[in-house]
Amino acid sequence: MIEKMLSENIGVLKTSEVVAAGISKEYFYQYAKRVGLVKAAHGIFISPDTWPDEMYLLQAQLPQVVYSHETALYLHGLEEKEPLPLTVTVDANYNSQTLAKKGVHVIYVKKEWYELGLCDMTSPGGHRVVAYDMERTICDIIRKRSEMDAAVFNYALIEYMRHKEKNLPRLMAYAEKMRLEKRIRETMGVLF
Repeated sequence: MIEKMLSENIGVLKTSEVVAAGISKEYFYQYAKRVGLVKAAHGIFISPDTWPDEMYLLQAQLPQVVYSHETALYLHGLEEKEPLPLTVTVDANYNSQTLAKKGVHVIYVKKEWYELGLCDMTSPGGHRVVAYDMERTICDIIRKRSEMDAAVFNYALIEYMRHKEKNLPRLMAYAEKMRLEKRIRETMGVLF
């Protein structure tokens, strides 16, 4: 059963998932030691022949983080290269000492913006992660334009406008909630 779970999770197992499946921690730890599973983080083990999926591992450890800005652009195919450091957004009340130690770029937002535009994505390692959808990400980068590389910013907007699944009404609805309507219209008007 553990081997099946390991295969289904692309070489990554959480102790909590194993216990939820009815397997005792003690048995799982014995199994992990016997087959050489590597402890990637507290309660997270990976197969020795699995390449660590940093995006998945970070979110498995800290489920409150949402991939945003350049990292979300990359997940949506609106950025050419994988951004380093990873950028995440958290609620303004979240304590990010662990994130700072990991070298992650943290953006704090108002509680009412935190859940706006959440979506499931597939990480480069093939795991499910939570990020903001394209429209929320476009709002975020326009909001933080002065902190972005101009080439990355322009590429993202051009690729978004070419994207078959873009949703301009959703973009404007998010812009209204985030009080960015004027900036969105000005930016899109200049570029297109």
